[in-house]
Amino acid sequence: MCYGKRSAFGGAATAQVSTKDKEKPFILIGAVFLSVVIQRLTGGEIPELSYVTEIGIFFVIMAFMLPVEIRDVAEAFRKTKPTAIALFVNFIFIPAFAWTSGRLILEKYPDFWAGAILYTLTPCIGWYLIFTDIARGNVAWGIALLPWNITLQVLLMPLYLYILVGKVIPVELATLVRSVVLFLVAPFVLAYIVQRSVIRKKGREYFFGRFTSAMGEVKLWALVIVIMSVFLSQKPIHLEDVQKVGLLIVFLIIFFSVLFLLALVLGKVFRLGYEDTVTMAFTTTARNSEAVIGVAVAAFPGRPLVYLAIILGPVVELPMLLLLARLLLGLRERYAERKG
Repeated sequence: MCYGKRSAFGGAATAQVSTKDKEKPFILIGAVFLSVVIQRLTGGEIPELSYVTEIGIFFVIMAFMLPVEIRDVAEAFRKTKPTAIALFVNFIFIPAFAWTSGRLILEKYPDFWAGAILYTLTPCIGWYLIFTDIARGNVAWGIALLPWNITLQVLLMPLYLYILVGKVIPVELATLVRSVVLFLVAPFVLAYIVQRSVIRKKGREYFFGRFTSAMGEVKLWALVIVIMSVFLSQKPIHLEDVQKVGLLIVFLIIFFSVLFLLALVLGKVFRLGYEDTVTMAFTTTARNSEAVIGVAVAAFPGRPLVYLAIILGPVVELPMLLLLARLLLGLRERYAERKG
């Protein structure tokens, strides 16, 4: 789950995870369970809500992409080696690792497997900056990676869906392309237009301050409405399906642990230093579930377990990222001693 905050001048706005941020994943899970209860009481799905789902998801993804500035792409070239390593991990290693580990753990449950792959495919474009700042990492480089992460995930998503997810749940290429264009490319373009327009009229400080903050508030509750409409418009989830969630949690814990250890190894092998290693750890572990939920709904209609897997991801992600930040701070002195 990605809840990044930036100042008007591109810096991290805060060095702590607020109580509200901590509650967000659980608010979303609460929305899922409330939807299941309502569905049980009403006796089935409400297909008319699918229109609310599509409109709401488009808005949420657009709001989520608003703070990203494409002009920051060139800044990452100042750190060519670590940037290349981070992009390799995010867009080559992670897709292959997620598919392979998913096959080992979730092969008997293809909807969970597909949802898990979708959740891991999209790197976060903001949330990880908070943890980077907490662990005293290189926030400036983290900001420079933002436009790379969003641009590459938009461009590569159709390929990932067709090659990886399509082997788990068959889907037509035209459907995949439509879902990506509708729920990633179009919101991305509209967000850029809105960002430039507001900055031109009100200034950067207003946009990255009051405007972005207000959109963040609206986005959370819009996402709650979207999640409820997603599950209320689909086939009911059965109790035996929920009982399989344990395997998904095991998959996610393994995923985050391996990515964290990989960042430490890469940092040591390529002598990145403590700050860059921290940024590497969080840009490759934090995921972007908001962006992919729209693609999942459009590409895999009527498969609520796929969506459930994506929404459950942040519940494991948040405590794992907090734990990783603590571990990195504990390693900070060792890096300092080695450097000295």
